Amino acid sequence: MTLPDGRTLAFTDLGAPDGAPVFYFHGAPTSRLDLVPWDNELARMGLRVFSPDRPGYGRSTPLPGRDLEDWPADVAALAGYLGLARFAVVGYSTGGPYALVSAALLPGRVAAAGVVAGVTDMGWAPAWEGVEKREAELMRVGDEGAAVSWCETRYGADGARFSGGSGPWADADLVLMDNIEVAASLAETVGESFRQGVSGYAQDVTVQARPWTFDPGAVRVPVVVLHGEADTVIPTVHSRHTADLVPGAKLDLRPADGHLSIVARIPRLALDLVG
Repeated sequence: MTLPDGRTLAFTDLGAPDGAPVFYFHGAPTSRLDLVPWDNELARMGLRVFSPDRPGYGRSTPLPGRDLEDWPADVAALAGYLGLARFAVVGYSTGGPYALVSAALLPGRVAAAGVVAGVTDMGWAPAWEGVEKREAELMRVGDEGAAVSWCETRYGADGARFSGGSGPWADADLVLMDNIEVAASLAETVGESFRQGVSGYAQDVTVQARPWTFDPGAVRVPVVVLHGEADTVIPTVHSRHTADLVPGAKLDLRPADGHLSIVARIPRLALDLVG
């Protein structure tokens, strides 16, 4: 679709054509293609999931200097384009704060929100402890242009040298990646995130590092915060902190799940949210 300011917003449309509407916000560096392997499951559950690329990712036009609070306007524009008055939102990993800020700033549109293995407010000092080393280093760069140079040096301008986290993956993550379809889809969604180069990713992680300026306490809809206790990328303290910030939020910790395997639980989470 074309946004009011002329930018392009690319999105996928998965699940049942007449299903309950859910917006899914991808991780970093991934894209609108994250949930493609679960298309049939979403359809069976009666869900219709729209997943937009954030600016600079995939086929969405970059927005230099953007901030977290710019996102809800794009979400509202997409909802208007689709003719949706109310919908649930789910954000995964880096996408987690985008679900919360949408719930906070679109109170008449967002009916429920899910945060899955999400990054919390990095203005909270303990949030930095245990974050995957390479991602923490990029977050500390602080400047959007310098972050692009940092990524180009390490991953190439096209992101071709990017690989997964440097630490060990949880057993459940390794099992998931043994699924040929899922592994191929993961490679595709990461590759698509770099369609325009590394700038979208560099900007996304720079935005992620900033303290939240919206009030998560303003969220008044049901919120579920889901996290795997075996996650080696984002520590569970992030979800514990987020759940503490949002009134009435439900914290759901899964002992065996890691950062990747928790994605397979998103369809059921989305169903619970629209229920």
